[in-house]
Amino acid sequence: METLRTDVLVIGGGGAGSRAAYEAKRFDAGLRVTLVVEGAYGASGSTTFVGSETLGINAPLGCADPTDSPQVYLADMLDTGLGLASEELCRVIAYEASDRVEELLALGVEFDRKDGRLLQRKLSGCTKARSLSCGGQTGVQIVRALKRANEALGVTVYEHMRAVELIKQEGRVVGAICLREGQTPVAVLGRAVVLACGGAGRLFRGNINPEGIKGDGFAMAYRAGATLTNMEFIQVGPGVVFPPIRFIIHSHMWRFIPRLLNKHGEEFLGRYCPAGVSPADVLDLKAMSYPFSTRTDAKYLDIAIFKELMAGKGTERGGVYLDVTHVPRAELTTKAPITYDTLLKAGVDLASERVEIAPVVQSFNGGVRIDKDARTDVPGLFCAGEVSGGVHGADRPGGNNLIDSQVFGYRAGVSAAKEAIEAPVTWPDRVAEPEYAPCNDSLVRELQDLYYRHLTVVRDEAGLQKVLKRIEDLKERVCTPAGDIRDISLANALAVGEMVARSALLRRESRGTHYREDYPDIEPRFTRNILVKRGEGPEMRVEWANQR
Repeated sequence: METLRTDVLVIGGGGAGSRAAYEAKRFDAGLRVTLVVEGAYGASGSTTFVGSETLGINAPLGCADPTDSPQVYLADMLDTGLGLASEELCRVIAYEASDRVEELLALGVEFDRKDGRLLQRKLSGCTKARSLSCGGQTGVQIVRALKRANEALGVTVYEHMRAVELIKQEGRVVGAICLREGQTPVAVLGRAVVLACGGAGRLFRGNINPEGIKGDGFAMAYRAGATLTNMEFIQVGPGVVFPPIRFIIHSHMWRFIPRLLNKHGEEFLGRYCPAGVSPADVLDLKAMSYPFSTRTDAKYLDIAIFKELMAGKGTERGGVYLDVTHVPRAELTTKAPITYDTLLKAGVDLASERVEIAPVVQSFNGGVRIDKDARTDVPGLFCAGEVSGGVHGADRPGGNNLIDSQVFGYRAGVSAAKEAIEAPVTWPDRVAEPEYAPCNDSLVRELQDLYYRHLTVVRDEAGLQKVLKRIEDLKERVCTPAGDIRDISLANALAVGEMVARSALLRRESRGTHYREDYPDIEPRFTRNILVKRGEGPEMRVEWANQR
């Protein structure tokens, strides 16, 4: 097998990976820093995915409200996290966000301005207006600026290389096995490794993620012995299913008070609202609560759509109709210009036509547990971005994913550079070439349907047990009698599904983005994290962390 060597290996070319590579190379220009990207650099990863009216990045700069501060920002994160966000990690973000944004400005990112001043907006989970954006292009602009900077510094980039397995030597992570063009195995050895390859949205039938986001990072870290946390908390919200584009519906679209209709033309939201809560109330709250969360009564909108779909009342494309044809075109183009233009280019004029929407997976709140320096509990392995866990709790403020990628991408890059310089590393003389079978696409599609039905908006014990039963049935197809993995894509999909299902089964309450219909209330005694780790044998250990 072809073997490549570097000092710092960064896996993932989105916002977190690009920042980690940049900071590692800035820390010591003499280090060999290598970035492995599954697709084309600058066009892969969730950061570069344009899918909403406004993509925000938070920082308490005080441009819109001078009373904002790191202390207020920290309180918002902890409050929104409902007791499960790490205070240590949130404190790092609160006090470093502004510096990281200022550095992006210096790299040429042009955030929106009004009258020459940076424009900051208020997003869900925030008590102050602290989100900056470049319209719907914020992530694209951030990665574009970091890509230019990495090219100028001499960071080595390997495109179309999918990392699927970490390499360990004497208890340390020393590299990864990658598939070039999805097929040819290549070993990339590094003195320090940063995982920044995103979440697992593509493991669900409905999602707002690009192709590469299918849980490889979670599964690789798990098999290497790392601890994961908060895997039951997944951000899900309304997204377009027709026209066939990946685009979420939020903000002003709900303030238009749209009509929601099932395939029979029936307005259904009122049937799911309890006494004292009107559909208009729910729609208004939804404008400030994109992802499904039990924190507000906006939850009834997501529950209503999901239950209509599961009852077979959705369209043939798997959605319900969203109708804003009662809103004048001028108002649509003024208050939701990106949404209107995006759908118009896709063939639907919102002023005269309906779109079809359904709950879609946006991102994972949990992931590989890190400390304040982005270290995992496996020597040599660091994590940043969506693949990491602990920064976000049961819910998170809108705009925090992007700033997380920059703050902990920065810290992961610096920490990995120090590790590469200081830590003694013995590389293996030879890395055995794996014999992976082609991905069983039909089984992966089956899992996508199963996970969407039972691991997204509405969960209950019967559905979670059904997921776990099917996972156990399929495990024998993954490994050879000797224990070697045959179908790596299926193996990773099974591992991630089991992490989510077992964590959701253990949490017998409803909190944030985790809703158990059989346990609909929040339970104070469960204000603690759930940890996932590989057991001594093949079994998965899922258990409560120590009480705070």
